[in-house]
Amino acid sequence: MLKLIGRALIARSGHVRDLTAERDALAAEVGRLRAELDRFTGTQWAPLFVAPGHYCSPIPGLEDVQRHKRLRPLVPDRYLPGIALNEEQQVALLQRLQPFYDEQPFSEEPRPDRRYYFANGFYSYSDAIFLYGMIRYLQPKRLVEIGSGFSSCVALDTNELFFDNSIALTFIEPYPERLLSLVRAGDLQRAALIQRELQEVDLDLFTTLEANDILFVDSSHVAKVGSDVNRLFLELLPVLQPGVYVHVHDVFCPFEYPDAWLEENRAWNEAYLLRAFLEFNAAFEVVLFNTFLELFHREYFACHMPLRLRNPGGSIWLRRTVAAT
Repeated sequence: MLKLIGRALIARSGHVRDLTAERDALAAEVGRLRAELDRFTGTQWAPLFVAPGHYCSPIPGLEDVQRHKRLRPLVPDRYLPGIALNEEQQVALLQRLQPFYDEQPFSEEPRPDRRYYFANGFYSYSDAIFLYGMIRYLQPKRLVEIGSGFSSCVALDTNELFFDNSIALTFIEPYPERLLSLVRAGDLQRAALIQRELQEVDLDLFTTLEANDILFVDSSHVAKVGSDVNRLFLELLPVLQPGVYVHVHDVFCPFEYPDAWLEENRAWNEAYLLRAFLEFNAAFEVVLFNTFLELFHREYFACHMPLRLRNPGGSIWLRRTVAAT
């Protein structure tokens, strides 16, 4: 009987942790939405050209979503036309990251000697472990982050624990409330915070990145007139130097969004633009695609990196291969 009670309490404590993490994530999201609401109060909106769901509208209708879900393959294809996923090279890099996984310093719950913890609803197990491992592997001189929060904590902790704060960190975040709630006193004296939209940041910050430096991208995920996504694809990526690594968050194999996100009508489109960008593009190569690897090499993760499977995340890593023309 005591064993049964103990098991029940353990199961319940895990459920409580999940609920607590979800509550904290929702509270942070409420804060972000309030900041956005303040920003847009008084904004003048032009009348819509057509209603959402119209075939000329970028916002899909429910019938569009249902048809898309019905027609797409149930299991993602291992091979995508026009894109070299470099599966063998991905697996080889995954194996080179194994020693760093074995030394990963993070825990599920917050602890006083770490900024980052896995039990958050924004940047959890797989994404965070890959970011930590890639920083250890690449040993960059600089990391520039577009969109900050828990991922910034991974960078700050890794920089402090393994590089004696020698990596120059820059965080571009126009709404830094979440970031400011997580960092320690003095962090933003060692790391630069640019509290502006990407559209307003000088290109020189990106053209000076060198081989093995990291451009971390967690954007608005929406390509539209004047958006950060448009600036990223049309102006930033073309000027990166060879050898610079690019991380893009919320990209899932095969460059598609989860059903739940489609059904709640997020209407994000960055992943589709990224897929088109990579087709027949020899200037950038895929080096890691975590949901692709977790789908087709699940046994490796189950045996060697099981923490990643607790939350498969959604990130892709690219590398600039040739100089800009």
